[in-house]
Amino acid sequence: MFKSDQFVSTGIVMSFVPAFFFISCDDEKIDESQEKEGKTERLETTYSIAFPEMISVNGGDVYGHDTIGAFIEGRNVTLSDFSISKYLVTRDLYFKVMYDDKDVNAWPSRCEYNQTYRGEIMEGEKDSLRPVESVSWFDAVYFCNRLSKIKGYEPVYSISDIKRNTVYSIISATVSQDLSKNGYRLPTETEWEYAARGGDVTVEDWNFYYSGADSENAGAAIDSGMDAVGWYNCNAETGVTTRRNPSTMHGSHQVGLKKPNRLGVYDMSGGIFEWCWDWEQAISTGSTLDPVGPDSGGKKVLRGGSWLHGWAIYCGVRLRLSSEPQTSTDYYGFRIARSK
Repeated sequence: MFKSDQFVSTGIVMSFVPAFFFISCDDEKIDESQEKEGKTERLETTYSIAFPEMISVNGGDVYGHDTIGAFIEGRNVTLSDFSISKYLVTRDLYFKVMYDDKDVNAWPSRCEYNQTYRGEIMEGEKDSLRPVESVSWFDAVYFCNRLSKIKGYEPVYSISDIKRNTVYSIISATVSQDLSKNGYRLPTETEWEYAARGGDVTVEDWNFYYSGADSENAGAAIDSGMDAVGWYNCNAETGVTTRRNPSTMHGSHQVGLKKPNRLGVYDMSGGIFEWCWDWEQAISTGSTLDPVGPDSGGKKVLRGGSWLHGWAIYCGVRLRLSSEPQTSTDYYGFRIARSK
């Protein structure tokens, strides 16, 4: 078994265009399981759906002991092989998967060009390739099921008792998961951190502070290590590392513009906080196979940091945020995973 000083650690309260593979879904009809108005709807997709590029991650055994947080003492973890998306889910992909559902806002993002709220974008970037944000945890799992059906996979989630707010974001639902299914899903918190660290406990970058780069000025606001791999408050406006007033910032950036980590996964530090499957918990000692967190709770885990947060240190791979699953804000988004 390999050993590491840091694995899953404490929480914080608080240039190129990516390549996509396209398959035509014109005239494709796939049965939906959701009942609407007394009959089963069929999904009729008229847009081409980008096949998300997935990165294969070899699982393994990890022993971690972290003294940063008072409630994290260390644990043994064994992870099965899985895959994780190379990029965050973009607005383009979210729209194409969700657009024909009359109960869904298929373009929910607030960081949008020509809007009064977060209304600018850096020259050369595309709105459609910015990460989708302002989506709740419930919206994210709902998306995963729809994408699974479009691609012909078995949906991982059972979702019922859906309630939406006035802007068509899901604010309440009963959700369970079946990891024996082969469809898309949210990564578990442990999978997320394992992938963010590069997926190999034997190499140096496992202990890098950021995903794909080490800290050169740990604990300070500005860090060139973080600048190389992701967007945060100090570089999110012009690329120049200067502290910004969050109330005047423009928001998210196109995915894949910074350096990837060793696995080839982009934007796992900074950019957008990413929803994970797990309910927040105080991670205990002991040996665990493919941990998925507790069965219930009040808040879901988010990882990775965001463009809004003022100090680079908030984007470290060992840090956690959590929020109620109905929350949607312009710095919460997600990437997807699949079991092998």
